[in-house]
Amino acid sequence: MSLNFHANVIADLQIVGLSGERGLGINSLKFSCLLTVANSVQGEPHIYIDSLRATVAVRIPNGTIRYVGTAEFEFPLILRRLPYAGRTTSLLRLDLSESQLLALDEIRGAGGLTFEVKIVGVAHSPQDNHVTQDTIGYAVNVAQWTDLMSQLEFSDAFAVGVELPVNASSYFAPSVNLLRVARRHLAAGEYDSAVSACRQALDSLGASVEPRETVVSSRAANVGRPRDKSKLQRALAIFDSVRHYTNLAHHVDEQGRPEVYSRRDAAMILTTACSLVASAMEW
Repeated sequence: MSLNFHANVIADLQIVGLSGERGLGINSLKFSCLLTVANSVQGEPHIYIDSLRATVAVRIPNGTIRYVGTAEFEFPLILRRLPYAGRTTSLLRLDLSESQLLALDEIRGAGGLTFEVKIVGVAHSPQDNHVTQDTIGYAVNVAQWTDLMSQLEFSDAFAVGVELPVNASSYFAPSVNLLRVARRHLAAGEYDSAVSACRQALDSLGASVEPRETVVSSRAANVGRPRDKSKLQRALAIFDSVRHYTNLAHHVDEQGRPEVYSRRDAAMILTTACSLVASAMEW
């Protein structure tokens, strides 16, 4: 892809790498750009491009393009055609909040990401000036994304897919919808709200499965030793424990203060609640 002045190619642009840097309350994605400036032709007017800037978007799995933010080159660039071709490199820095980074990881799912980087500049000649632009796609695979998360100090994050049907039965649809609400709260950094939505999802799940004969009989069975419990009885024990853990999202402590949940707390509850809903479809 290239930046042009009318029919004249000024420079070809490539993104040759992506790295991450963690700052104070902010995360930076740094795109490594290679710009190859074309040779000038004898007798052509003096032409060049400056005022370069960029916007970055991401292509989500359904093909939609979502805007992410504005990126800046690490230093001002002037691309000028000369009698000999030349190359220059620069880092294009995109600053992201933690909620944006989590949203990108959520969009990624179990695969990679494709960024769409639009470079815009002003082309000049002795006769006129006009805006020139070019869009470059840059695909990031799972291994690259894992390395990037490591550089941003998210190296211990594990992505585990829990499959929930898009068209859940009427029994489970409210639980699945509440889990989607919880996921949005987690991505936005609203951890107490995420736990609260998970509790609602589990309450909805309980209303669906508690009347089932298999569940009723499992709860009524008198098992002498814990090791003699069935798999369903053990799953119900996990279900009860998670509901108990989330109970504090709706209450205050003995001093009247609300319980505060961290991101790790919310992520643990959301992951477990999703697994319980998925498993309960077979109870």
